[in-house]
Amino acid sequence: MESQNKENPNIDLAIQAKQKFEFYFLALVFTILGLSIQTSTITGSWQGFFEIASLVMLLVSGIAGLSRLEGVSHAYELRGLQQEGKNKLEILNMGLGDRTVLHPSGEQRTEKELTEEISRGGQYVLELGEKENKVIKQLVWKYSTHKWCFVAGICLLLISRVIVNLNKLCISP
Repeated sequence: MESQNKENPNIDLAIQAKQKFEFYFLALVFTILGLSIQTSTITGSWQGFFEIASLVMLLVSGIAGLSRLEGVSHAYELRGLQQEGKNKLEILNMGLGDRTVLHPSGEQRTEKELTEEISRGGQYVLELGEKENKVIKQLVWKYSTHKWCFVAGICLLLISRVIVNLNKLCISP
């Protein structure tokens, strides 16, 4: 696979590794959740509490992970639109200098038109930046939820399974 970033191919490698990890982690959460459901046994009230709490935490982790993956594409889309807007602003700003910027019809744009379009375009880019920041904050929160609910779910599952095994040891002759 050829690198998209000619200056620093390590960036592409880092992005690919991160994406693979995210998919692996999400698959791991749902795999453990499914296996936990299939192998669960309720032997007592405390053990049942830990078992059910672990299943809930793993489910919340999986849902947060899915929601985050859905939001990542939205963040990339906003960043792409913002970059397009910046590129167009750069072209319009050239028209205020010594270059000519044409309408799609082929007519030359006036300085007043350029100034108005630059103002509107700048506002549009700022709005996109604010939306992107909001989406990124949500993604960070969702990843934190995904990760820590997974950790809590695993810990609760281990406690539940230890209680089951301790009960078997205490009951066995």
